Parts: sequence; C-alpha cells; structure tokens
Amino acid sequence: MLSITNEGGSDMKRSFLPLFAAGLSLAVLLSGCGASSGNASQATASAAAYQEMPAATETAVDYSAGFYDAAAPAAENYDMDYGSDAAAGETAAPSGEGAAQQAADTQRKIIRHANMTLETKAFDEALREIESLVTGSGGYIESQSIDGQSLSYRGDYYERSASIMARIPAEKLDEVASQVGTLCNVVSRSESMDDISDTYFDAQARLETLNIQEERLLAILEKAESLEDVITLESALSDVRYEIESITASLRRMDSQVTYSYLNMDLREVLEYQKISDQPPAFSTRLSNAFAEGIDSIVVSLENTLLICASAGPVLVVWLVILGLLVCAILLIVRRVQRRAEQRRAARNASVQNARADQPPAVNIPPKEPEDKVK
Repeated sequence: MLSITNEGGSDMKRSFLPLFAAGLSLAVLLSGCGASSGNASQATASAAAYQEMPAATETAVDYSAGFYDAAAPAAENYDMDYGSDAAAGETAAPSGEGAAQQAADTQRKIIRHANMTLETKAFDEALREIESLVTGSGGYIESQSIDGQSLSYRGDYYERSASIMARIPAEKLDEVASQVGTLCNVVSRSESMDDISDTYFDAQARLETLNIQEERLLAILEKAESLEDVITLESALSDVRYEIESITASLRRMDSQVTYSYLNMDLREVLEYQKISDQPPAFSTRLSNAFAEGIDSIVVSLENTLLICASAGPVLVVWLVILGLLVCAILLIVRRVQRRAEQRRAARNASVQNARADQPPAVNIPPKEPEDKVK
C-alpha cells in the first residue's frame, strides 16, 4: 500500500501516479532505441531505472517493501512456444547480457534463398515429381504459375514454362535441391543468405523490456485510487500491449523465414537439353554455326511464308471473288450510263434534224444593182 509521508499527500499521490506511468513509458522508449547491441541488457538497465525512481521521490511517497519484488517475476525470458522453433530444435535466448551475447553468437538467424533454372523434356511429369519432393520433405508450394501451350501445336513448337516458389525446411534444402537436379537438367543454380540475427535478438530484448513494463503497470494499476490515474495507466498499458503483439508477430514471421528456406525454380520445357561446355568453341566452329543458323533462318522464313500463303489462300480466294463481283457490277453500271447517254444524244440530234426538215426552203433573191449603174 502507498503511505503519504508529507503534508498534502493526497494531492501528491494523485499527481505522482500519472507522472510515474509517463516515466515508465519514457524509460521503455529509451531502452528500445538503445537495443542495437543485440542482447537483453536493456531489460536490466530499465529495471535499474525503475528501482531508482522511488529513491528520487521518497520525500513524497513511501513505497512499501516488496513492491518491486512482486514485479520482479515479470522479467522472465522470452520463451514463447513457436511451432517453427520447436521444429528446428531451437530454444529461446536467456535474459542477461552474457547469455544474450552467447545466443547471438551460437544461434545465428539466417534466411536462405536458393534459385534454380531447370530444363525438362517431360514437363508434366517433372512438375508432379517436384511437388512430391517438396511435400515429402515437409515443405509446401507457396506459389506456382505455368505459361505456354502444348509442346506441338499444328506442327509448331511451343515451349511451356513454370515458376515455382517452394518453402523447404532449412535442414533439407540442399537435399531437395540435389534431388530436383536429378529429375531435370540444371542450367544454373545460385544461393544467397540473409543474416537477421541482430534484428531478431534486438526484438527479443525489446520484448523482454515490454513484458517487464506491462507487469509493473498492472501492479501500479491495482494500487490506483482515482479515476484519472486508472485512465492514464490503462492508456499506457494499451500502448505497451500493442507493441508486445507487434513484436511477437514479427518474431514469429522471422522464425518462419529461418525455419523454412526459399527455393525458387524456373522450369522450361525443351526438345533438347542445353549443352554446357567448359571451354568456348573455336572461331571456325562458331563461324560454321553462325552460317548454319543463317541458312536455317532463311529456310524457316520461306517455310513460314508458304505456310502463311497456304493458310491465307482460302481467305484470299473469297476476297478475290467478292472484288471481281464488285468490278463487274461497276462496269455494268458504267456501260448502262454510257448507253443511256448515247441514246439521249442520238435522240437530241434526231430532233434537231427533224426541225430543220419542217422549215420551208429558202428563196434566192438576186442582189439589187446600184442606181448609178442603171442610169
């Protein structure tokens, strides 16, 4: 219980609890910023800071003995039961600077990524075998996509390809990759590793500190008497629990990435496997190959042209017939128009001639002689 040692203790008591809760939040934030050392020393430093706070305010409040002893069990190790940790035979890192450093040295958190480019002549069978290998090793297919058409379509070659993302237990990654190599022709293979040990152990230390703060906030909340103190403490407790859930989810995600490695496979269907030589071919060989490829390109172009003409032949015939009909129709219309124009011209000429025939013949009158000549 809280006991007031100075006058006006009730006011100081009400004002101290929110300040103390704010101090706890500030201490946790400072300890989280300094968690880059990858160990649990933050929890010890925070506990020391909490133990110094009553001494600095003993003139105002006198905490009963055993208050921090009751909260001490909250400084327990991060020992949450993750399925991935159990599968990998891992144990939680113990608290304390030396133990955390030892865990960081001996239990490195490494995410492995393996990439393989494969060729196969039996595409469907290879897909089934790869899926069987992945599931048999305790892994699973995270994503898969297949592109392309059948191997032969109207006499042409269309290759199919598949992109497979598999999650394999870390201890079986090399074994599964080797077995896949026996099923297909391996064109290329690469592997990369991502060491997340520092991030992982920093998150562990941060989680331990938050667990300590949660327990102590709960202990203070039980001793709060005013509604204002209860609201302030519950708000701080809600923030702490949110951070605990966020860090816990992050740790589980990292555990899953470490326990189940990534195996990316690009599978292509081919008629002939790609030949890989240790030494590059001679210039004469490359020259002859280039000439042969040029001849093949010409032959393929001619074949494609003939195929296009053959496939477009019926369509061209239909369009030629339609075009011929249109030309014939246009010629008939033009001839009819010309014939009518000639008929109208002939009729007009005939009418002119008829009009001239109906007129009387002209009389020839001799010209008069001049009068002076008559005289």
